[in-house]
Amino acid sequence: MAQLTKKDRTFKFTQQRIEELPPAPPKKRIDYYDSDTTKLICRVTDQGTKTFCVLKCIGSDAKRITLGRYPDISVSIARLEASKQLIAIAVGIHPPTAKEKRVAKDKAQLKLMTLRELLEQYLLDKKGLREATIIDYRKNMRAFNDWLDLPVRNITREMVLSKRNEFTGGRDNKMRVLRVLMIYAHKALTIIDANPVDILRDGKLWAKPTRRTSLIPSDQLKEWINAVLSLKNEQAKVYLLLLLHTGLRDSDVRYLEWRDVDFTHDSFLARDTKNHPLFTAYIAPQIKPYLRNLYTLTGTSTYLFPGNNKDGVMGVPDKPIDQVIKQTGIQFSSHDLKRTFLTLGEAAMIPFSLLQALANHVTDSNVTGGYIHPEAKTCKAATFKIADLIQSYTLNEEPNVIALRSNAK
Repeated sequence: MAQLTKKDRTFKFTQQRIEELPPAPPKKRIDYYDSDTTKLICRVTDQGTKTFCVLKCIGSDAKRITLGRYPDISVSIARLEASKQLIAIAVGIHPPTAKEKRVAKDKAQLKLMTLRELLEQYLLDKKGLREATIIDYRKNMRAFNDWLDLPVRNITREMVLSKRNEFTGGRDNKMRVLRVLMIYAHKALTIIDANPVDILRDGKLWAKPTRRTSLIPSDQLKEWINAVLSLKNEQAKVYLLLLLHTGLRDSDVRYLEWRDVDFTHDSFLARDTKNHPLFTAYIAPQIKPYLRNLYTLTGTSTYLFPGNNKDGVMGVPDKPIDQVIKQTGIQFSSHDLKRTFLTLGEAAMIPFSLLQALANHVTDSNVTGGYIHPEAKTCKAATFKIADLIQSYTLNEEPNVIALRSNAK
């Protein structure tokens, strides 16, 4: 079919003429113009759908205002509606375009979003969350089961306070997850005008965080390490040794990949850590043989510690940890090993700023810290020094350092 000019597509609209308009070519749309009513258009798609609309320039913008589809509205009604819209525009009333109507509809639907939908949308938008974090979010949100199908905008400050007072154990953990979701609803989705969880801040109702101080005391390091070395679970054994000898967080160690382990330079990269996308840590000579042995077992896998969770890594090895606790009587968690590493570093007279760097803590929170960037050789030497100190306690040697003390009750 030859391409029609605008003149060919301009005629007096009648029911019969509109009815006889053929479908547009594939993936095309054709606009026809009414010679009787200025700005009235009939748009025809390749499926034969015919839609009346008004095309009017408002300033530098061309606005297309949809009136309705044929034959749902007739030519005479389309002319009447077109005249109304043009008069409204002339007096400064600008009707919403089809796109503006869709945006308004989407916003209206967002405002009806339930707490359950908010959780799923947050987890979808928050890229890179590890499985353990997602599990923790879902677990804590089970405390709000009776709210999950409520529209988010219906959750009030008074409801939050009442719900908070129902909780006993883990109260603040549950409320913190709700706070994260409500911040997302308020700041990112703009579906609520204020965060109702702020009532806890305004009323100073958040519990003061108590910093744990538990660690492995120096006079029990030998017993603890011997118990770890006796574990039959090789992955758990190396996992615990790495935590003690690097000061890294649990998830940073469990998600280590073999491609990032460099036995030649005694180092490895931890990815997507809390404070850095890439963090370099060092392999002390005392644990290198255990890492090499682990490579013979899991070296064909992506991860040092492959497992059955969603991301393909092992979970926290609770059973082996319980075995060590039962054998030694020393209560500890994965994070206690980070405290032990840092306390050993202090005993070895390693500067505080260097300990911060080794533990992958933020080091530029003050002006001076922003200027201190420990070199790789310095970090490596410090890591090895702490490993030597661990070994001296294990061999019952008398180190020339301050003794560790556990503040755990």
